[in-house]
Amino acid sequence: MRSHARAHTELQKQGGTESSQGKVNILLQGYISRYMVDDFALVSDSAYVAQNGGRIIRALLEIAISRKWANVTAVLMGMSKAIEKRLWPFDQPLKQFELKQDVFYNLERWADDWAPSELAIQTAEELGTLIHLNEKHGKALLDAAQQFPALQVDYALRPLGQDVLKIVLSVKKAFNWSSKVHGSSEPFWIWIEDEQSVDILQMAHINIKQNLEKLELDFHIYIPQGKPPTSITIRYVSDRWMGAENEIVVPFDSLVMPQHPDCHTPTLDLPFLSLSAIRSSLIESLYANKFNTFTGLQTQAFWTLINTKMHSLFCAPAASGKSTMAQLLIWYGS
Repeated sequence: MRSHARAHTELQKQGGTESSQGKVNILLQGYISRYMVDDFALVSDSAYVAQNGGRIIRALLEIAISRKWANVTAVLMGMSKAIEKRLWPFDQPLKQFELKQDVFYNLERWADDWAPSELAIQTAEELGTLIHLNEKHGKALLDAAQQFPALQVDYALRPLGQDVLKIVLSVKKAFNWSSKVHGSSEPFWIWIEDEQSVDILQMAHINIKQNLEKLELDFHIYIPQGKPPTSITIRYVSDRWMGAENEIVVPFDSLVMPQHPDCHTPTLDLPFLSLSAIRSSLIESLYANKFNTFTGLQTQAFWTLINTKMHSLFCAPAASGKSTMAQLLIWYGS
């Protein structure tokens, strides 16, 4: 069942009622709680606080996303939707649907700790009995629970190297689509965070549409060799719906990363070869105006490349002479 603590709707008012901060705090809480304000001046102030409070939190949310702060991003998303939906995070998520007040009242009284996903697998008759109403009300509650946005996220771990892990996510919608309720698309944020839920490792913004069967996402994260984490967390959060979120803990107990490859050739301390090693006056004359000796890397690779037919991989930084060695191979091959 959905576990949450029913918090008191009046949060701490820092600064008291005499300060601007305290007044804004009270007005914002009253707006979210849908309190009716009688004073005309307070009505205007309440609308101003709600409008600009939502903008400020959205701006802070963009900063948190750019800094890849996992916990801060999740909290700010909840605060933003609380103002937009005028709904507290501890309220029943199905309050976002247009249901009769009797259904809401009985749902909070008899089944407030039930998550929409748990209600969605019941029958209309069972839900009617659960909320102490008839089957018709149970059917309306069932339709709302089955239309509540949720995603099915499957993952596959694919190591690409000794310190790079590719995580393939398969995302499917796990709710009944209604154009009246969901419109043309449902936006979601999905990200991978570290085991302490401090940093976002990779993040994506997706749009779920009615005809979407499956969406695949590829995330690449760094796995330190010295101390790999015990797990990571995949989290998705709806950009519109309060409570439409979930997290999946991915353990790394059975993850086996490739060993560090030791296939490079160590550099030998050799004297630089002169152009006479080419043993061709014509080729020597072509390079005489450019250099007199080969570099250290060219010197080391010269014998293998020129005098053998072995397969070789010559990797070096820019301007290390790779193109010159390739040209020599062409000359010798011709």
